[in-house]
Amino acid sequence: MTRARPVHEHTAAGAARRTALALAVFAALVYVVTGGGRVVASDEVAMLDLSRAMLRGHLWVPAGATLRGPDGRDYTKNAAGQAVLALPLVAIGEAGAAAAHLPPARATLAVRFVASFLNALVTAVLLALLYLGARALGAGAGAALAGALMLGFATPVWVYAKSFLAEPIEGLGILAAVLGASLAGEKRFGLPRGERLAAFGVFLAVSVKLSMLPLVLGALVPLFASPRRTWVAPAIGLALALAGHAVYNVARFGTPLETGYGAQATPAAYTTPILVGLYGLLLSSGKGLVWFAPPVWLVPAGVRAMLRTRSDEPSWLARAGLTSAPGRAAWGTLGATAAALLLYARFQHWAGDGSFGPRYLVPLLPALGLCVVAALASGSSGTRRVARLACVLGVIVQIGGVGIYFGAQMRDAGDYPYTRSLEHPRFMSDSHWNPRFSPIAGHWRMLARNASEHLRGRPPRLGIGQEGGERDARTGVAPADQTALLHAIDVWWLYLADARLGGPAPAFAAALLALLAFGAARALARARAAEAGPA
Repeated sequence: MTRARPVHEHTAAGAARRTALALAVFAALVYVVTGGGRVVASDEVAMLDLSRAMLRGHLWVPAGATLRGPDGRDYTKNAAGQAVLALPLVAIGEAGAAAAHLPPARATLAVRFVASFLNALVTAVLLALLYLGARALGAGAGAALAGALMLGFATPVWVYAKSFLAEPIEGLGILAAVLGASLAGEKRFGLPRGERLAAFGVFLAVSVKLSMLPLVLGALVPLFASPRRTWVAPAIGLALALAGHAVYNVARFGTPLETGYGAQATPAAYTTPILVGLYGLLLSSGKGLVWFAPPVWLVPAGVRAMLRTRSDEPSWLARAGLTSAPGRAAWGTLGATAAALLLYARFQHWAGDGSFGPRYLVPLLPALGLCVVAALASGSSGTRRVARLACVLGVIVQIGGVGIYFGAQMRDAGDYPYTRSLEHPRFMSDSHWNPRFSPIAGHWRMLARNASEHLRGRPPRLGIGQEGGERDARTGVAPADQTALLHAIDVWWLYLADARLGGPAPAFAAALLALLAFGAARALARARAAEAGPA
């Protein structure tokens, strides 16, 4: 018979779930208000094309960044996981466009608009999971909430919540894998049993992108300190994800081993000197994690706190910190981080261009958020001072990325259209390495200029969605609008106003959503106070 849990434990779990729900609602509303409502990057468009194709019962997509299959049709190289998750939103967009009898150009933009909010919902769930996971690992309500908010609004997670890229979903999967492996055999704070949560995380991350495999294996390192029966569920999750890839590959290319990535999936793509890649991913002015996500400054202190154990314990597992759930979470996070750095530091396209910040490290940020919470919970005055500075600087960096679409910043800086091939050793070298051309500063220069133009009553005039005329096949934007968009602010309600669509309705809708977000913030504050008392 299962031992009954004390009443106070059930009460605490219920209070934590209410706080997590309020956090998710607040974050989702903020992400929707600040969303761009657009799907224009190559990977985004390819993924949306795949989801729309699935809705019609097939897998082939329009030619572009595609590979020709044996049947003569074009297929995207992207995995299918995100496209499947997006199906409900894509179906809503398609149905809405059909009901409104929109012409083809506007119908496509309407579907893109609805689908673009997928990651707003995913990231809201991610923050709620981080909060519950941190509480399950023993953190107080204040530290857990502060860490979740820092992750959501002081790191590039905010910028990627506006995108239709896979990184937020990958991050959710890795966080679930780390937490699940750390809590294997246990069920805390309303979370599923640890091994089941790990199985979900492994299945989700690997289904969305096959290259997440080494990262999730690193995240599962804590299972080596758990009974072997806890390995079964994660192994099943991994097997199902790999089987899904095999079936999908056969459906596209007739063989389970062809992913569509070609040479990028072979050792030939790993030509960057490892020290160059590590410096670029962690410290460079154009892609360095420490500049784009200042809260990671707290990670070393958090890892030390999570691994702290009594020195008189004889077991090597105890000395390594693997006998406590926080210690296991630290090892899972370190395992996933080491796997990511080893995988991407030598990758030819380590920078993940075009993107905002170190795109390939963004999926690690939620798991690193557990270490940030542990540092906040340690309570030292020095840590609190660093946390305040990191939070302020992090929010400032993200506001630039939220206000200006990274593709517009690259075009404004002359980095796009590309003048050198991706294989060229000087490809985007100034933006990657020279602080004078840091994209962080570039985003803020554009935001200051564009905000000033809007406030002075001189916004850009856009022809987005108009029928007829020449337009880019990928973005759906006319050449004349490409220049005008360099003066836009990357939020959907200003795009609609600049295109003179909907009159004052978009601004009213955004204001209503902002008021709802304010109400959700009040509810979050009340829930947190009820759970843990005043700060």
